[in-house]
Amino acid sequence: MSISEKLRMDGKDYSAPGYYFVTLCTEERRRLFGRLAGEQIALSEFGHAVAQCWADIPAHFPNVEAGVFQVMPDHFHGIVRIREWPKDILAVPLKGVVAAQPKEKTKVILARGTKHGSLGSIIKGFKIGVTKMAKSFSSLNVPIFQENYYDVICFDEQELAIKEAYIKANPQRLALKSVPRGIIKQSNYIGNVELLKASPKRALRVSRKATAEEVDRAKISFGCSCKGVTVSTFFSPGERAVLDALLSHQNSRIIWIMPMGMPAQIPVKWGKALLEQRALWLSAYPDEMADATRESCIQCNEWAQRLERPKDILTIPTPS
Repeated sequence: MSISEKLRMDGKDYSAPGYYFVTLCTEERRRLFGRLAGEQIALSEFGHAVAQCWADIPAHFPNVEAGVFQVMPDHFHGIVRIREWPKDILAVPLKGVVAAQPKEKTKVILARGTKHGSLGSIIKGFKIGVTKMAKSFSSLNVPIFQENYYDVICFDEQELAIKEAYIKANPQRLALKSVPRGIIKQSNYIGNVELLKASPKRALRVSRKATAEEVDRAKISFGCSCKGVTVSTFFSPGERAVLDALLSHQNSRIIWIMPMGMPAQIPVKWGKALLEQRALWLSAYPDEMADATRESCIQCNEWAQRLERPKDILTIPTPS
């Protein structure tokens, strides 16, 4: 079995209409396509060639849409949509790819047995286009891409939306690798540890039974004034609502006391705050502890209150 066959899903027709999420990597993961600049990728000539050839796909495959994409320094993500192919279509092959001439209503077949209009033929043509364009400005004498590619079939709108969001957030995820992390006083941390020295600190605790009005008051007090550093577990629904308000304010400063282990990935909504050094995550629990417990929440709420200055205590009361 070839590498290509191993990477494809058994029994699936990759020329069938649908959305396909694809990932292509550079040979030996060379950083050919650009570099990280803030939260964006500054494209090299190779990167611009990749973006241009991706945009050109519909010109060569009329029943294909080239969707959301992101060029990264050493790889590429994109969404391909294959629409219904007319049975008697005379498809236009990509430059440099030899296609058999159709006979009556037979399907066009690319060289080496690749079905025209299939995901494989689209990606093959895309790679050829990038390679040909690169030859006009580079004497690079090694392959640009790895031999194969990875794909995920998006079976519904929800999965498609997840993949599109993943693609768009890729530069930020790369930038977040530079956020400081380590251990301080036997606790894991990610973010700006200098926030521990800042004052005043305000411990936020919103009961699970808090009314909508009480949550709104907390959002106004914490989310809008942006005074001091807010310290909380951000565990209850009300606390998470306040967190969203805090993250939307550029001047807010936040310490998240986690009642569980440090998550493996940073959620997109936290990215900007961490990159702007206005957020800190603290966890005293092992990484494998994925869920909070009642005891860990109590401990972390006490920890948050110890960090704050007593005169700034604000606790949303629990309705009787």
